Amino acid sequence: MGRRQISIVIVLFLFFYPTFLAAQDKPSTRTTYTLEQIIERVTEQSELIQAKKLSVQGMEAEARQARAWHNPSVAAELGRIKDPSNHATTYDIRITQPLVFPGKLGAQSDVFERSKEMLEIETVDLVNSLSLEASYFAYAYQIAQIQASEITGRIKRISLMRTYMRSQAYASPAKIVQRNIVSNQLYSLQKNLNNALANAESSWQKLNIYLNQEGKADVVTPWLIHLNDVDEKSFITRVLNGNRRLKVRHILLARLEAELSVEKRVPLPDVSVSAFYRNETLIHPGANEFYGGSVSIPIPVLNANRAGVEAAEKRLEAAKAENSFIEREVLQEARALLADYSHKRKLLDNFDEKQIPTLKRQMQYADRELKLGRIDLLSYLELELKTHEAIRAFYETQLELVRVITQMIYLMGDSVTYKGSLDVL
Repeated sequence: MGRRQISIVIVLFLFFYPTFLAAQDKPSTRTTYTLEQIIERVTEQSELIQAKKLSVQGMEAEARQARAWHNPSVAAELGRIKDPSNHATTYDIRITQPLVFPGKLGAQSDVFERSKEMLEIETVDLVNSLSLEASYFAYAYQIAQIQASEITGRIKRISLMRTYMRSQAYASPAKIVQRNIVSNQLYSLQKNLNNALANAESSWQKLNIYLNQEGKADVVTPWLIHLNDVDEKSFITRVLNGNRRLKVRHILLARLEAELSVEKRVPLPDVSVSAFYRNETLIHPGANEFYGGSVSIPIPVLNANRAGVEAAEKRLEAAKAENSFIEREVLQEARALLADYSHKRKLLDNFDEKQIPTLKRQMQYADRELKLGRIDLLSYLELELKTHEAIRAFYETQLELVRVITQMIYLMGDSVTYKGSLDVL
């Protein structure tokens, strides 16, 4: 057997040996999460969501407290009469009940009720936001892992090629240049692999904020295929009707109007009603008892709370101005996302995951033909590079679409129900 034949045998052995080792590996025992399970874990275990729910309960308690009556007060006096003919003890008992002007307690309660409604919407919004963010990082983690695996395969392929080239007995100047090209390609691939591994680790750490796993887990994320075209008018309508940020702003106006109502009621007099009993036990002519009641009403002549009312009115006007800007901002963001979605959807139509096995078979064919000497190395490297770029473009388009779709779902708010499937548009 000649030296060339021995080199080919070595290359083939090195090429298929990693596949043999992979077949001997034991199945992974790591926990696997679907998007539905990730969302369930986020909803049940997120401390942020639990804190928001407790804030809602606290605000509900404050609303109840705002409706409560003021406590009565009891005053007791003890004294002694001392004059030439009497040495006696006197005492006085007085009970006072403040009565808030009608409508004040209700107005104060409305402020807390509106605040509670805002917190409830913000809680639902937080659940949705964290679920979508966790879904995005699940895709990012899986895609980074796949890309790292793809680059590892490329490194093995190019390394085998370099081994084959080094085994040649005679190296012409052209062969030396080709060998240098292969070596430089390996350096570049190693850098790309390090970047992919770093992306995978970073995405896992961000995903694990929500999973809270001690060790790494696997995720199952379905690929996006044949996405529907989205009508702009229908999408904008769903955003306007369901966006929780806009809903919170509308309730904020209602709360500020309730605060204005409270400020206008501040000068209205709160009445205090009192009942008293007084006893004076004298030697001459005997015991004296006094019964009675009183009503005290403050007169709002020095402080009519005009500045408080004006401040509440200005806060309301400021909120209305902010609402106009925020609504326009949300609509513009929705239109920008829709344009991005439409562009990337067309990219997905041109290339889907079913074409990836075809590309890999093309590379297997090129591997065989190169070993047989029927294609030149530069053509092989060009095909290898273009194949990798096509596969990478597919995964990058997937991740970009996931980012766009999750943001679109978030903007639509209550107009769409997200339970793990991104195919809801």
